[in-house]
Amino acid sequence: MFDIKENLKNLPDKPGVYIHKDKDGNVIYVGKAVSLKRRVRQYFQSSANMDRKVRAMVSHIKEFEYIITETEMEALLLEERLIKKYMPKYNVLLRDDKTFPYIKVTLNEEWPRLVKTRRYKNDGSMYFGPYTDASAVNEIIDLLSRIYKLKRCSAQNFAEDWRPCLNYHINECRGICSGEVDKTSYMNAINQVIDFLNGNTKEVLKHLEERMKEEADNMNFEQAAEYRDLIAAVKAIPDQERLDTFISKVKRNKVRVVRRRAEEIKQRELEKKQKLQQAWEWVGLKDVSRIEAYDVSHIAGTDSVGAMVVYENYKPIRKDYRRFRIKNTKGDSDIDSLKEVVERRMKRAIEDSPGFNVLPDLLLIDGGENQVNAINQVLAELKIDIPVAGMVKDDRHRTRGIIVRGREFPLSENRTLLQYIARVQNEVHRFAIDYHRGLRSKKLKTSVLDEIPGIGEKRKIALLSVLGSIDAIANADVEVLQNIPGMNRTIAERVKEYLKNKKN
Repeated sequence: MFDIKENLKNLPDKPGVYIHKDKDGNVIYVGKAVSLKRRVRQYFQSSANMDRKVRAMVSHIKEFEYIITETEMEALLLEERLIKKYMPKYNVLLRDDKTFPYIKVTLNEEWPRLVKTRRYKNDGSMYFGPYTDASAVNEIIDLLSRIYKLKRCSAQNFAEDWRPCLNYHINECRGICSGEVDKTSYMNAINQVIDFLNGNTKEVLKHLEERMKEEADNMNFEQAAEYRDLIAAVKAIPDQERLDTFISKVKRNKVRVVRRRAEEIKQRELEKKQKLQQAWEWVGLKDVSRIEAYDVSHIAGTDSVGAMVVYENYKPIRKDYRRFRIKNTKGDSDIDSLKEVVERRMKRAIEDSPGFNVLPDLLLIDGGENQVNAINQVLAELKIDIPVAGMVKDDRHRTRGIIVRGREFPLSENRTLLQYIARVQNEVHRFAIDYHRGLRSKKLKTSVLDEIPGIGEKRKIALLSVLGSIDAIANADVEVLQNIPGMNRTIAERVKEYLKNKKN
């Protein structure tokens, strides 16, 4: 018998498609998810906020299956095909012939164009897709048409007195209607577009990134943001070869439905846990289940923050993550900042503060022997006995080893621990960086610089980005201030005088 509760526990945190079935094994609903784990569980939680249709469907679910995909896009395509295959009772979308958009190169026309279409026809044109992001398709078509100055209108014949359109006058079309365009040159451009749509996006991305940097350097942040969005649109276009392969598998019913028994998944999880415990024993540590990992982040000693992430075996316990503003450490000493963070955390544990009263089996510190010794000193002073290990990186900032009790173990000799330490190290670093960026972003939005006449958003951002803090700006020479992008001597002197008076 299918145990829904047990199988819910073991859903993967990956994109895919889920298939709900009734007591007779009939498919009653097909859906897609960015995270199967989060999405499928929602159906079996409180029904208070569900609409009537969903509540009715859930009452008939007796089992479910799921298919893991590599991307959300693959999940969308698979969802569409399975809905059309099973016609589930509770699916109201995608029952018609609606499909995802393609980019069509009209090779059946004398002067080919790029157009968006939802119909795939055997008409001599070349089709790319389907794609799940219609807005990205629109942006890509517009971008490529502008870069390569392609024909956009559908007209095939032009009278002698035909007047060129606006695109021609703003130099975004070659003007086929003028009769003066070289066919060979135009078709070379079409071939480059086809090459791009086949996945060779390197040259276009390089062009866009150069323009974005140029606009940013000139303080044209709105234009730079437009190029940033175009870059995102280019990257949203998936690899056509991989897409075609996936669609072919779906058509041939070669995508495997995953319906593991709860007992099998439990056994696999147990094996993974045992393998990790053996890895810890390899470095001389026993009974390691719960760990805390620490990292700090700052720029030249400003806005320093600390981060703590928690793992129980392979699973991150995000509700137990903690962030710290560095209060007592001045300057850019990572060791002193780490000491402050760990000391504050452990003192909260001694005080039995909620959220801090569960101690780990191991502390993982981002750093080497000096950092480990410093944290051991903090723990000794607080009379807390928890082993400390250092996560060491090489010159290329890749995880190299782990330091335990004065000895470094090269992780190249233990793949299990290498992958685990790298995962934890990346997570705590991400958590620290995100917090630091958030603080800096908030700082950039409001500051004393807003009070100075002549200092707008662009100059404020430029000053803080270059010098990092109000104190640094106040202590900088006028010559330094006037050379910052967007500044001049008059404004620099005004800033200097204002901050001097503010300080006094």
